[in-house]
Amino acid sequence: MNTRREKERQQRRDTLLEAAARVFGRKAFDEATMQEVAAEAQIGMQGLYEHFPSKQDLYEQVMQVRAEAFHQRADAVFAARGGSPLDRIAALAEVYAETFQDRPFSLPTWVRDRVQFDWGFDTRFRTHLGEIYQGERNRLKSLVREALDRGLLRPMDPDFLAQLAMDVIQASLHYAHSREPREEASVCVARAMDCFLRGAGAEVRS
Repeated sequence: MNTRREKERQQRRDTLLEAAARVFGRKAFDEATMQEVAAEAQIGMQGLYEHFPSKQDLYEQVMQVRAEAFHQRADAVFAARGGSPLDRIAALAEVYAETFQDRPFSLPTWVRDRVQFDWGFDTRFRTHLGEIYQGERNRLKSLVREALDRGLLRPMDPDFLAQLAMDVIQASLHYAHSREPREEASVCVARAMDCFLRGAGAEVRS
C-alpha cells in the first residue's frame, strides 16, 4: 500500500504533468521552458527536477501518459461496442473528441507529434509511445480493410483511407475547439464522418 509520502509525491508529479501539458500546448517544445512549467504548477524548480531530470523527459512523459490513457479508453470502447466497421471508426473519433473536450490544451501537442509520427520524422518519441501510435494506426487500418471488404468504402488503398480518416478527425477536432461555445463531441464526430464518407464512401452523396 502506498504511504502518505508516496501519494503526495504522485500528486505533485500529476500536477507537474498537467502544468507541462498546458505549457507545451501553448508553445513548441524548443520555446517552452522548465521555468514556465514550474511557475504553471506553482512548484519550485528543485521540486520539478526531482521528478523530471530534463525538459525532454518531461515532454515524453506528458505525451506517454496522454497516449496510454487514450489507448486504454479506446480499448474499453471497442470491447463494449459492435456494429459495422464504419460505426467503430465513428466510435474511435468519439474517443478522440471526448479525450480532448476537457483538455483542449493537449490537442496542439498531440497534433504536432502525430504529424511527425505519420511522416516518419525523427522525433523525441519514447519507444513505448511510438508503439502506442503504431497500434492505433493498425487498429484504424484494420477497420478500413474490413469496410473495404464489405463494400462500404470506395476501392482505394487502405493506407490512404486510414490516413484520410485520421486527417478528417483531426480537422474536425481543430474546428470544434475553435468554436465558442465549444461543440459537443457528437457534433465533432458527425462532421468528421460525414466528410470522410463524402470523400471515400461507396455511394458518394451529391
